[in-house]
Amino acid sequence: MATLTYETLINEMNQAMLAGDEDRVPLLRQVLAAVGQPDAQAPIIHVVGTNGKGSTVTLMADTLIAAGHKVGVFMSPAISDQREQIVINGQMIGKEDFVRLYQTLLPTVKKIVPDDSPLTIFEWEVVIALTWFAEQHVDWMIIEAGLGGLMDATNAITSPRFSVFTHVALDHTRILGDTIAKIARNKAGIIKPNTTVVIAPGQNDDAKRVIEQTSARVHVPVMLAGKQTWFDNPQFGLDGTTVDVHWSSKAIWHHVHLNLAGQHQLANAATALTVLKQVAEHDSRIDEDAVRTGFNQAALPGRLTTLAATDKHPRLLVDGAHNPDGIQSLVRLLKQVAPTRRFTFVLGFLADKNVAGMLAELLPLAKQVVLTVPDQHQRALPIDALNEMVGDTLAKLQLNDVAVFSTATARDALACLRKRSVEPPVIVTGSFYLIRALREAGLND
Repeated sequence: MATLTYETLINEMNQAMLAGDEDRVPLLRQVLAAVGQPDAQAPIIHVVGTNGKGSTVTLMADTLIAAGHKVGVFMSPAISDQREQIVINGQMIGKEDFVRLYQTLLPTVKKIVPDDSPLTIFEWEVVIALTWFAEQHVDWMIIEAGLGGLMDATNAITSPRFSVFTHVALDHTRILGDTIAKIARNKAGIIKPNTTVVIAPGQNDDAKRVIEQTSARVHVPVMLAGKQTWFDNPQFGLDGTTVDVHWSSKAIWHHVHLNLAGQHQLANAATALTVLKQVAEHDSRIDEDAVRTGFNQAALPGRLTTLAATDKHPRLLVDGAHNPDGIQSLVRLLKQVAPTRRFTFVLGFLADKNVAGMLAELLPLAKQVVLTVPDQHQRALPIDALNEMVGDTLAKLQLNDVAVFSTATARDALACLRKRSVEPPVIVTGSFYLIRALREAGLND
């Protein structure tokens, strides 16, 4: 019999998205119990929210690693390789380990999961990640929810040490609800007994109220992270942020470099520090050196990442922002570092996103835009529809001098950039799937 390869396995897995199915989390809890409760083998930090999850996860993980811990991280989406979602101390799970764990777990899974609704690829990734982390004896697991909270596959875990809520905004409204309160109620479904809830600064009042009410019903403490509590003298740039950190009344750490750009990253850093300070009460290794190293090394591919110029593209600022809230953070940064500049943008979106809202934020800063299609053909917004929406938005905003170029593929978009006179950096945004498509077209070459 032919050996099962990782590539074959991924292609054969159930690609359905079942994040709105209320029966899936109880099913996954049965699976985890049957395979030895791998999620109970190390303390867990469970992170949910609309924006800021990846940054907050990375800041916590890199600081814990700098302090000498072995940290398993599960986060999504992947950009180039699905295994990017499952890492220990920055190293992806090997293809052989992924296949081995799948084959080991499959007989047990088959006894529990109905044949007519097998585990989805995301559900498998959650189970395999937790099993691998336990097998490798990690000190901490940091688990980022994929979509929502209550019915997300990651909610099958046992009570985490911390339940972290980054900024809650409108996204996935057809699944999670059409108001902030409804979305927050879904995300607050992760709150379990024996956890500590941490809420990011600047949280919407409706979201904050829902999270606090849910925490009260479960009788767990709530901690509110605050930028003013932690930071002074921030200096913002495209290469990150430098800030003074108030670790305690007696300890001020000057000129800490946060290797993540944008004012919104201070909220994520404050959230991460609120968790880390609690860990530090029982772990003296979480100190100034660990925080400085972790924050300086933190990197998130596809999130406000600057890529050097090559023969295939000019210098780029790449950001996977894919909803108006995320785009607003990008726009604030661009206005901060270049208040009078107008930029060249490469844009592509998924059709189920609030594209009109994102275009209204971006186009006033545009000198020219190159439109293309993300690498997600079933959900991607077709180029003709995007071109029409851009035209409508430009007309509505009375922006008559923005040049628009439509391209059918990401490769064509890069070729279009090479033909144009552009002042770097060119801003690439709208979808992580756009970044994936551009990578495949030679973005990093």
